[in-house]
Amino acid sequence: MIPRKAKIIAVTSGKGGVGKTNTSVNLAVALSSLPRRVCLFDADTNQANANILLGLKPKLTLEHVLNGQHPIEDILIKAPGGVSIIPAASGIADGEDLDGTQRQRLTEALTALEETFDYLIIDTAAGSGHDVIFFLKAAAFIILVITPEPTSLTNSFSLLRVMRRAGVSAPTHVVVNQVANIQEFRTVFNRFHAAVTKYLQQRVAALGHILTDDNVGAAVRIQRPVIFLRYDAPASLCFYELAKRLDHAVTDPLPANTQRSLSEAVASSAKPVEPTTANDDPPATALTRLDPQRVSELLSYAVRAVQKTENLAQSDIATGIDALVSAFVERFAALPFELNRTLYQHLETSGYPADSIRSIVLTLETLYERREKRALRDTESLIAIIMAESHGDENRMTELARHVAERFTRQFGHAAPLLPAQALAAIAEGQFDRATLQRLRNAADAALKNSNARQEAPPRPQPREAG
Repeated sequence: MIPRKAKIIAVTSGKGGVGKTNTSVNLAVALSSLPRRVCLFDADTNQANANILLGLKPKLTLEHVLNGQHPIEDILIKAPGGVSIIPAASGIADGEDLDGTQRQRLTEALTALEETFDYLIIDTAAGSGHDVIFFLKAAAFIILVITPEPTSLTNSFSLLRVMRRAGVSAPTHVVVNQVANIQEFRTVFNRFHAAVTKYLQQRVAALGHILTDDNVGAAVRIQRPVIFLRYDAPASLCFYELAKRLDHAVTDPLPANTQRSLSEAVASSAKPVEPTTANDDPPATALTRLDPQRVSELLSYAVRAVQKTENLAQSDIATGIDALVSAFVERFAALPFELNRTLYQHLETSGYPADSIRSIVLTLETLYERREKRALRDTESLIAIIMAESHGDENRMTELARHVAERFTRQFGHAAPLLPAQALAAIAEGQFDRATLQRLRNAADAALKNSNARQEAPPRPQPREAG
């Protein structure tokens, strides 16, 4: 019997919209370039976004394998970059709906894949449903994609809690997507890691980050991985680095309890996965029985704890507040506080720092211009602001006029036009020295001669039409 080779990698997320499928697709392509034999299993039965991102329109799906109409080799699609795709794995669900014959066919098909490829990457659905937990329990390595958004962090935290209850034991590595730089990546991961360690007593490691990059959106619009659009784009370089780190991580010995294959998981999936075996947290029904008065008391207690508990770390408080605010926004689609007042309080507390105010203003103006496709202030308003700031300062006004004139000349290739009335007034007021006046006189004489010559020249004969 040929030994199983494929490493089962599950890419998952606590919520949609964080770039999970984009990560799966580009990571698969990057791994293939190492080179490795890679198969991408699209297990998001509702979205099938992997097909869309790769511009594929599959004619066969896993359903044809389950019904015995085609072998697994027939439905595999060879995508650009050498990656093989199992399109939109509809029909697998979480295994328990399959009859004995279907389960046997699927087990044999997946066994063949595991003996053919080095990596089997599973792009799971978002969230913590039964099908997600099923694939996570079958994986040898889990990649959890998060972003700096509070809702992403809280939903990912909830997914990890469900994974713990369900007995998911594979190593979990975090990828932080849509960060501005490595400093933001470290800040976001450290905050998430601290909360997971403190409240779930779980271990998560950092696999890496993906920089915010306009090339990603451009690639999605033309249904191509960003690596194909620009191999040297900031996000592409991040995916190549993630592939190298992943390949190194899975070559290390994995825990003995993570060696279960996907085919074995399907073969033993006659019963549904129950992700709520542990009782370390109160059930949802207990929370719904809390009356409003009790909730109010708990919130008041939390406020007093923040005010008076000496050994409560600032990061712990911030994590709890983030979770509360995110829950409030999800329920009421609004912030629990008046934003302008909160911003004023922040600026007042910090002493109205000029750099912070300038950064806020520039950021808001940029967001407005991107959304509305026009400047926030019109030209007249901007000029009025500049003139007001320079009022009474002759040197500054002179410098400003000089800059405008220089910019005009650089852009249009000639000096800015001077109105005749302005020129005559400047001469009358004696703003020019004798040498300048003489140059003006010479230029005027030359212009008059040219004008007279044009007026005295006979008209040019018009060419006759050929008849």
